[in-house]
Amino acid sequence: MSSSTMRSICLSSLLVVLAACSPSEQEGESNAAAETIPLEGTSWQLVQVTVLGGFVFAPEDPSEYGLTFRSENRLTGTSDCNTITGSWQQQNTELHFEPFSSSRSLCAPGSLHNNLVLYLRDTAGHSLRDGHLVLTTTTAGVEIEFAPSE
Repeated sequence: MSSSTMRSICLSSLLVVLAACSPSEQEGESNAAAETIPLEGTSWQLVQVTVLGGFVFAPEDPSEYGLTFRSENRLTGTSDCNTITGSWQQQNTELHFEPFSSSRSLCAPGSLHNNLVLYLRDTAGHSLRDGHLVLTTTTAGVEIEFAPSE
C-alpha cells in the first residue's frame, strides 16, 4: 500500500472519530425543543382528556373547563360546576400544580370534572403541540389537551 493511500485512510479514520466525538446538530435541536413555554398570562380551555387504555373524553362545552396561568404563579380555572385554584411551578418542560384545590359541588351526569381534577393534580410536564397545550401526568399515557381560550 502506498504512503498516500495510508495517509488517506488515516485521515478518513480521524474524521470519523472526530465526528463521533463532537455534539451533533440534532442534539442542539432537541435542546431547543425543551425550551420553556411561557405560561404566565395565558388562558386555556379543555379539548380532551386521554386516560389509561387510550380512552378519550371531550367536553360538550369546552368553555366550561378552563385554566388561567396568572402572575406570581397563581392558577385559577373552572371545571364544569366547580372552581380550581392553586399555584403552578414550571421548570423547562416540567410543570406541577402545588398546592392545588377545587370546589366540590356535585356536577351533572356527563361532567368531566372528576377526571380532569384527578389528572391535573398529577401533572408532571407540558408541551405545545399544534398550538395546543398538552399536559402529561405521572401516569404514562395520560394527557390533558387544552386550546387557547377565545
